[in-house]
Amino acid sequence: MPAHLSEAAQQALTDYDEARADYMKFLSMNPPDDRAVNAAMVAMDEAHIRFKQAMGDRDAPTHLRPV
Repeated sequence: MPAHLSEAAQQALTDYDEARADYMKFLSMNPPDDRAVNAAMVAMDEAHIRFKQAMGDRDAPTHLRPV
């Protein structure tokens, strides 16, 4: 990974980290909040796609995995 990330790539990583923290929080609830878990998964996927595109991945996914 390059030493210096573009602003868009850095923001995507930040968004991914926040969504992953939410995912873990909602998943660990008793019982898990299924809607919140799914929303966090979607946010993680979106951030991952934005990161790959910001890094110039020509084959970056353009859709989310089915939930």
